[in-house]
Amino acid sequence: MFDAYVVEIEETAAGILIRSGRAFVFHAVENMFSALEGVTFPSAAAAELAARRLMRGRKRAMA
Repeated sequence: MFDAYVVEIEETAAGILIRSGRAFVFHAVENMFSALEGVTFPSAAAAELAARRLMRGRKRAMA
């Protein structure tokens, strides 16, 4: 098991997950992902999925 995990989306460091008990707290690295700052996720996979969805939504809004 790990206590810290870097979430990368399309070669961009989105954030760092820090273990908090059995969950992970997201800490944004890029401003694009600041909406996830402080959000607790049950797994690293759930946090990565949320970051991917956020990035997809931002790309659509810019198009």
